[in-house]
Amino acid sequence: MASLTVVSRLFGFFRDLVFALLFGASAIADAFFVAFRIPNLLRSFVAEGALTSAFVPILTEELRKSKQHARQTVRAVAGLLMCTTSLLSLLGILFAEHIISFFAPGFEQPGFRYEQSVVLLQIMMPYIFFVSLVAMLNGALNSVGIFGIAALAQVVMNLVLIIGALLAYFVEQDQQAVFLAWVVLIGGIFQIIVQLPALKKSELTIWPLIRFFTRPVKKILLLMLPAMLGAAVYQLSIFINTMLASLLSQGSISWLFYADRITQFPIGVFTIALSSVLLPALAQADQAKDLTRFGDNLIDSLRYSSFLILPTAFGLFMLAEPLIAVIFERGRFDSNSTTMTALAVQAISLGLWTMSCQTLLARAFIARQNTLIPACVGIISLSLAFICALILMGEISELQNPMARALATLQSSITDVTGAFAFRHVGLALSSAFATWIAISLLIVLLCRSISGLPWHLFIRSTIKSLTACLVMSCGLYIFKSQLDSALLTVVIGIPLGAAIYFLSHLLLKSIEIKETLSLIARKIRRKNNFQE
Repeated sequence: MASLTVVSRLFGFFRDLVFALLFGASAIADAFFVAFRIPNLLRSFVAEGALTSAFVPILTEELRKSKQHARQTVRAVAGLLMCTTSLLSLLGILFAEHIISFFAPGFEQPGFRYEQSVVLLQIMMPYIFFVSLVAMLNGALNSVGIFGIAALAQVVMNLVLIIGALLAYFVEQDQQAVFLAWVVLIGGIFQIIVQLPALKKSELTIWPLIRFFTRPVKKILLLMLPAMLGAAVYQLSIFINTMLASLLSQGSISWLFYADRITQFPIGVFTIALSSVLLPALAQADQAKDLTRFGDNLIDSLRYSSFLILPTAFGLFMLAEPLIAVIFERGRFDSNSTTMTALAVQAISLGLWTMSCQTLLARAFIARQNTLIPACVGIISLSLAFICALILMGEISELQNPMARALATLQSSITDVTGAFAFRHVGLALSSAFATWIAISLLIVLLCRSISGLPWHLFIRSTIKSLTACLVMSCGLYIFKSQLDSALLTVVIGIPLGAAIYFLSHLLLKSIEIKETLSLIARKIRRKNNFQE
């Protein structure tokens, strides 16, 4: 599973590289990314965030009864999901102009970015149907112990998009984004097809039930209502940043998109993969009333989040500009875009570790069928992030769009009290990082109040050691960077050098994670040697 997740992220990485080569940080890139964000945001509300979070605990409960109960639940949820997403797709196509006006108030009407976004949204809106089914299938397969298929589906999706982007070079420039929008739909279809063999193996089916309001589905819907916000906080923060970035200079949306793709790489490789396994494990422990196993699973996941995500965040901060230059600076992606994207990467990296921990902590509540607390925490952190973004982004210029005027008025009333800054798109990235720190603080406090006896001291000790090793690594990278002018050499040598310093520091600190990692590697080597013999 881990290897598939890494491959999936590497394909996504190459996909973004091709996108940058094709579009750069141009007006067409802004239009495409806005249109693509909208079905992905709705997916988080309807499926990947809300439905999956509520679906896995209930399906786990049904599996304890019988496979037949679980099969009927999956069929009922599939029926509900197909009806809901079909309706959303139709509404999105019919009201595309109004949706773009709301999501991107800075796009002038009439204007190229606005008109292109409307067309692209109308093409890509049905993507929500396919990707929502993919998310539901992932939750069902994880519940029966089949992992990694979602990563395989993502590999296929990214491969389709890469091929599509490469073929787009042979299409007229003004039609490249439209061509790629149709490719997105094709990728969604292939994502479902690739999961069907695993679904057959699980003895489940997505053939929908027409009468889908069964008792388990009603329980899922009750859990979904608060989960719709709690599980989609990250996508909502991206939506807010996209909306506000449309009011800034051309390219701001694209710079934030590319920065988000870079910083999401470690989250996707480690956190999303771990949380997919963690949720069923916590749900099973909660069903068995095994508090010790529940606590051990949660704290172990948090320890390894500190061990792996903290050095990644520090490394991204130190090597942001040469990394962006090596990956993206070619074709229509120029040196100014490199600088702007790197600044956004540094800002987002300040909240990378907290984002990872927030995802894992939320799973602890969801596994106990408590989606209200993550939702409330999400509302609070999101509200504070929005206020922070208005303070940090700089003055919003007066536009005809009613949403833009409302935002300008709100910003003026807030900054009259707090004062204003002009960090532009970097301020938006900083606000997102700030929100994750608020969220993790609230989740830890509330978890301590609801579950006593969790071994928090193990998590704190591991985090302190990881921070210490990160500081040593950062000093080494700072000295190393000052000696080189080549971005390529800085990245090629700097990444393994930083990793070596970090792991050596952990060895000197006698961290339990480094011992466990070395022990795991040794077991895998012995197992491989025994297999060859």
